[in-house]
Amino acid sequence: MDAVVVTAEKADADFQTGDVDTEQISGFSSVIKREEFEGKMEDLSEIIEKEAGVQIHQSGGLGSFSTVSLRGSSSEQVVIYMDGVPLNEASGGGVNLSNISLSDIASLEIYRGITPVNFGKSSVGGVINIKTLRAEKGLHASAGGGYGSFNARSLSAFVNHKPDKWDYLISADYLDADNDFEFLNDNGTELNPLDDRWEDRNNAEFDQKNILGKLGYDFTKHVRADFHYQWFSKNQGLPNWRNSEKVDTSLDTERNISTLKLTANDLGSHHLNTSTRFSFFREEEIYDDRGNYIGLSGDQHNKYITTRYEANFFLEWLTEFNSVSLLLDEQHEIYESENMLGKEKTDDKSRDTFSIGLQDSVFLFQDKLMLTPGIRCMFLKDDSEDDETSRDETYFMPQFGLRYRPMQWLTFKTNVAKYVREPSFFELFGDRGFFYGNEDLKAEKGINFDAGAEITRKTSHDWLKRFSLNLVYFRSDVDDLITRIYTTQGYGRSENVSSSCIQGIEAGIKLDFFDIFRLIANATWQDTENESEKKDADGKKLPGRFEESYLTRLEAKYKALKLHTEYIVEKDGYYYDTPNLLKAEDKEEINAGISWLFKSFLLTFEAKNLGDDHYEDFNGYPLPGRSYFVSIKYNY
Repeated sequence: MDAVVVTAEKADADFQTGDVDTEQISGFSSVIKREEFEGKMEDLSEIIEKEAGVQIHQSGGLGSFSTVSLRGSSSEQVVIYMDGVPLNEASGGGVNLSNISLSDIASLEIYRGITPVNFGKSSVGGVINIKTLRAEKGLHASAGGGYGSFNARSLSAFVNHKPDKWDYLISADYLDADNDFEFLNDNGTELNPLDDRWEDRNNAEFDQKNILGKLGYDFTKHVRADFHYQWFSKNQGLPNWRNSEKVDTSLDTERNISTLKLTANDLGSHHLNTSTRFSFFREEEIYDDRGNYIGLSGDQHNKYITTRYEANFFLEWLTEFNSVSLLLDEQHEIYESENMLGKEKTDDKSRDTFSIGLQDSVFLFQDKLMLTPGIRCMFLKDDSEDDETSRDETYFMPQFGLRYRPMQWLTFKTNVAKYVREPSFFELFGDRGFFYGNEDLKAEKGINFDAGAEITRKTSHDWLKRFSLNLVYFRSDVDDLITRIYTTQGYGRSENVSSSCIQGIEAGIKLDFFDIFRLIANATWQDTENESEKKDADGKKLPGRFEESYLTRLEAKYKALKLHTEYIVEKDGYYYDTPNLLKAEDKEEINAGISWLFKSFLLTFEAKNLGDDHYEDFNGYPLPGRSYFVSIKYNY
């Protein structure tokens, strides 16, 4: 026979230079594709909380402030990117997941623990990367809408056209809800049931609008230019701790992100792949509490503006035996605040960050063994009109990973990495009347470690078609951990814990059987020990983390019909405060849904929290009980 040449392409045909190739990293990660949430009336937090090691903290219903914790981290210790552009701000506070529209998202990547060098920053928890929709060949369009409990409404539209070298994409959506769900208000007197009463949630309504536009041009097969623009606007009411009826406190947000990107591949004799990106980020928030319903310091009407300029360069050199990646990233961020009541002026602040990252993935013994040494260097400079709060720091953060695959279906991985996180302006100086500042905060410094195994195998059995298993141990030892403590009234302050240890186990299983069923089960057990020298904190649990999280989900697919039901439990060890005096109740949730694809129409019905469990992630800010949503989408 003549020689037979077999050519394989990446499973993700939309892969671009600068994206993470999971086959060339040793970290533990998961990818959520668009088809898993398309057509549903959910927000980002509800999608990612189903993954192992992920916990979500939310202050109310759909559209309410929500943040993510990975492997026992705080929200500030999770870096979130959108197409490579960081959404975390020097001002801090953690990324509000409810301010990210699902209609734009093509896939979600979750990297737990060690962070690939493709991203400029590392952290204790890890990284979540949001990949937005990308242009496909031909003409594609869709439109959809939905309605649900608490007067929730959504509208969305999308068009994509790529006739030849030019392509464009436009996505727009609208979402709002009254969030006037019923809950039991104990009026802050937990031990006195006489004043408890059922009430509708007041001043929790919101409405948000989002537009994403993309324009691209292929100069050659290996050279492409892209321009992206996203505009987001949200008006949100903020209920107070006692659920007063006359509250009209609000937070209005407007965000603009512009990105110009040039991809040039197969350069020179070494066939280098490169990506050069320039981005502009601006977010304006207006906090209005002129009635002093929520804040700590009287009437407030403040404007907060964050502006960031970023230049990013990524270079990749691929050989038969290794893959070398180099990242250069420079950011200049300005944080301005204005008291619109004409009172004392707050100092403007700025942060300059320059990061260099280098990583090599070395393949040995016919790719059975892969070593991934890497290092990051970060140079940081803070400036303020008050010279006493300025700082200038340099950090070195090495990391190393190993992946051993003795058989195609069995993989062992282990990783160790050093990380540093500077305190945010939010933590240093306080903000919006909800939090006190602490200018004496130090940077967090620690080491991440994990080790585990993954099994993925297809079978020839009629009843079991495919199964996958994973088991991972993780540990993070942190010095000067920054953690937030809360008073009984829900106000907070960030403090350094002298040292802490976060460790745990992640486990997961996925079974495909009888061609129509899929069973998914995840579990996380973690211990977050506060090793502070303070008597009221030593040996206590770090606040805001559950010890145990479980998910069981059963899916069925028959022709054009899909059904699912899931059971989520989070329990034990969740405290609102550092001394562990205010303990949260366990969280239990049962969800179900059905979707039907009829020709070009996708019909979806969802039922959430069927057990009508009433729970509070934040003390005094309840989540809604049972709710229902229906939506329809047309694809052209």
